[in-house]
Amino acid sequence: MEEPKRLFRVALYKEGTSPMEICAAMRHEGEIWLVPDWIRSPRGRSAKPLRMIPLSKFPHKKIPPTSEAFADYAIDGVVPKGLFDRRVPSVLSAAFGVLERPAVRVQMGLLHYPS
Repeated sequence: MEEPKRLFRVALYKEGTSPMEICAAMRHEGEIWLVPDWIRSPRGRSAKPLRMIPLSKFPHKKIPPTSEAFADYAIDGVVPKGLFDRRVPSVLSAAFGVLERPAVRVQMGLLHYPS
């Protein structure tokens, strides 16, 4: 049986925008990866990341779990907006270790934020 994929919440500022945003992230191969978008299967039973970006490429900190915490991690500084575009420029993709359409599939019932 597939182990549940715990989703993390990562607080970040995208380049050129002012409000802080929350981006989903998940652990894969021992590392935490930002997952800005998901591709759902036609029946909606599973999903796979459109792209994954390693959190380790950004200065970040773990946020202590409290009742007021709104994220699990926070990225210090600004994240290039191009990493969230429909097509990531090759220069950014190479610099940040972006995985496009990785072979990771998760059952929707197993994809969750912890309560």
